[in-house]
Amino acid sequence: MAGLSGRSSRSVLFVLVTTILSLLLYTAFILRPSHIQLSPQISSDESSTPKITQLPGQSLNYAPPATASVAESIPNKSDTSNTTTQNLSTNTQGTTTASSLAAATTAAVGTGRPSHWQFNSTRDERAYGLTTEQCNAAFPDLYTEIDRAFEYRGDIGPIGPEDVNISWAKDGLVRALIMDQQLYILEETISGNDCYTSRAFAILHAIHRSIITSPSTQPLPDIEFSFSVTDIPDSSHLGHSVWALTRLADEQEKWLMSDFGYWSSPLDLEGSYEQIRKGMADIEYPFMQKKKQLVWRGEVEAHVHGNELMTMTRGKQWADVKDIGENATELNSEGEGEVVSIPEHCLYQFVLQAQGHGYSSQGKYLQNCNSVVIIPKSRWIKQQHSLLSSKNFVEVKEDFSDLEEKVLALLEDQEKAESIAQNGIETFRDRYLTPAAQTCYWRRLIQSWSEVSFEPELWEWRDIDGKRKIRGVPFETFYTDKDISEDHLFMAW
Repeated sequence: MAGLSGRSSRSVLFVLVTTILSLLLYTAFILRPSHIQLSPQISSDESSTPKITQLPGQSLNYAPPATASVAESIPNKSDTSNTTTQNLSTNTQGTTTASSLAAATTAAVGTGRPSHWQFNSTRDERAYGLTTEQCNAAFPDLYTEIDRAFEYRGDIGPIGPEDVNISWAKDGLVRALIMDQQLYILEETISGNDCYTSRAFAILHAIHRSIITSPSTQPLPDIEFSFSVTDIPDSSHLGHSVWALTRLADEQEKWLMSDFGYWSSPLDLEGSYEQIRKGMADIEYPFMQKKKQLVWRGEVEAHVHGNELMTMTRGKQWADVKDIGENATELNSEGEGEVVSIPEHCLYQFVLQAQGHGYSSQGKYLQNCNSVVIIPKSRWIKQQHSLLSSKNFVEVKEDFSDLEEKVLALLEDQEKAESIAQNGIETFRDRYLTPAAQTCYWRRLIQSWSEVSFEPELWEWRDIDGKRKIRGVPFETFYTDKDISEDHLFMAW
């Protein structure tokens, strides 16, 4: 009995010790430090690395910043860290979604470095909701004209209410207001001119889109401004700080805006910009398979050296140049004109952008072709002027006296010609002329203008009855009722 009792005591002791050890191990496991993670082996392949959402340049404890200033938003060109491309999902229309943008700006756990978003034309050409940081990363050289105007205004003093007055010109001008993310029309001198009306509404639509697609964490500032849709914005050289389509070198006060054609053009041969881009992409051929000719269609009388162009190219095998008169949708009266649609220009190795007496809008279409773009030297400066280089276009003299020489040289050196065409589409079609780029441009223009301009007022008092009213008309109302009366502009609230 004594032996049995001893064995029972040892068994009880063994069970007790085992239980205590189990409890200690369990407690140690439950109360382990939170930074210790038990996880399965992760492949060294970066594509299988777990991701956590993090926008470029932000910490994990990120709080949305206020609207960036111009100085803060100018990209550092020495920063080459944005090298990793992330895929974005797109909706059925091909527009980048907000969720896909967030998915593309993630950081890899355990790598010690963020995975930065990088612009991809196929995926992002219609990504209207890019942040300021993404706009700067995608289009670092797009804002040269805005930065120039901003610096000039900083030197001479801020913009005042008198600078946005449009009484100095009889037509082609619009005065507008952005307040609390709403676009208002204050005054206009476009009524009665179909061309100016069409251009102005295209510009207003583009501005409106840039407002309503702006990220909620980066709302656009309140501003009052005026813009001109004429080919020559200030023919009397009065020095007004107006938004314009083009300027001369000495017109430092002008702020260049995006072209109306990036929204749409009413001509039967053109239509919406995105429609034209699709048509061009559909008709494109490899460069070496294109017609080995220079193509141009236009109205000779509308161009400064139109007659010289016809003389230089008449009867030349390398040229397919014809005058189609005023109406681009019909043959001219003599039957020598032959219509070539905008996309059909891409069937030729060489496309010519002839200069008008002021602004010429043809260039943005031709630069969407995988062709060599030839442009005569011009005194008129446009939004994308600084992007042109000898690597992506060919410049000829104003009177076209060296046109034949340069075309024949490139016909002989097809590899050089193909390289220029390729550089052109990489710079323009696939980046700086995308709809996404133009939306970024509008936002930067609005932001920069606000930082050197006066604070606008939304309300004013009506003298006739002492009631307070909102200035102008909301864009949606203005567009719906194109024949809006003066009474609507003075609606009492």
